Amino acid sequence: MPSPAPSETPAVSLRAMELDDVPTVVRLHRANLPSGFFVELGDRFLGRYYRSFLTSPAAVALVAESGGAAAGFLVGSTDEAAHHRHLMRFSRWDLARAGLASLLVRPELTARFMRTRARRYLRGMRRSPGPGPAGSGRNADGGGGTGGGEGTGGAPLRTGVLSHIAVDSGVRRSGVGAVLVGGFTGIARVHGVERLRLYTGHDNQAAQRFYRRLGWEEQPVQHDIDGVPWTPFVLDL
Repeated sequence: MPSPAPSETPAVSLRAMELDDVPTVVRLHRANLPSGFFVELGDRFLGRYYRSFLTSPAAVALVAESGGAAAGFLVGSTDEAAHHRHLMRFSRWDLARAGLASLLVRPELTARFMRTRARRYLRGMRRSPGPGPAGSGRNADGGGGTGGGEGTGGAPLRTGVLSHIAVDSGVRRSGVGAVLVGGFTGIARVHGVERLRLYTGHDNQAAQRFYRRLGWEEQPVQHDIDGVPWTPFVLDL
């Protein structure tokens, strides 16, 4: 009896995220990135959050497909400051309404928000979205931020951020994550980005090995406003 032919890993393709992808992206986020304040705010807030990446000119939003189905996604920005300005100008009230609706029915989450985030978020909502250099900031979902660094002549480096990436558990170790990160890196280079950064959970050794293999460099551990440790990585382009 002939032996069965070896199974082949389906090819992975990349495309831009579309509005119709948002429910799938929310599902993948919740299933594969289950911790974090944004998840606690619920699917409605997550949906509004990901929709903001579809309108920002400085955002990158990618979907990976394998075997004809969505296998993962990545969102980030090619200019952190420009993306934040767009978010504050066009999406802040939509996000605020979705977040408030969630907080109103979650008293424990509301108490934690008031204790740890309310002052900073309200200050950011009132801030005029004027121009500013790329660099310092915080991951919107709680990760601590690092400065973008300086380039030649002391000018700030143009810094992009890989905000979120998730791969469906059924297709992990098949190259989907590497294809997503490679696509993001390629887009960043085309846009003249000089440095990319991201954060991994401090105890997420698998993610840290993954980024090291792709050439990212580990940075000193930082803590977010909840005291949770994060391990930053940077990639100089």
